[in-house]
Amino acid sequence: MAMEFSCDDLVSAIAEHLAGRLSRKQLAAWAFDRFYELEQGEIIVPPEEEAVIRDALDDLMFADDAPFVLSEGELRQLMERLAQV
Repeated sequence: MAMEFSCDDLVSAIAEHLAGRLSRKQLAAWAFDRFYELEQGEIIVPPEEEAVIRDALDDLMFADDAPFVLSEGELRQLMERLAQV
C-alpha cells in the first residue's frame, strides 16, 4: 500500500537538516529514497504538489555533491516555495 507524501514532509526534512539533525549526505540519501519510491508508486503525492515535489527531490538528492550543494538561503527559499503550494 502506497504511503502519502506531501510538501510538508519535504519542509520537515529540510528543517531537520538546517537544525543540524540531518547531515547533507543524510538529506540527499533521504531525498533519493523518496524520489525512487515516488517513481515506483510506493508513495503518492497530491496531484497539485507533484511537480514541485519532484523538482525539490531532484535538487535535494544531489545536495551532497559539491557542484549541487544548496546554501542555507537556497534551502530556506525552497522551504518557502514548498509551503506555498
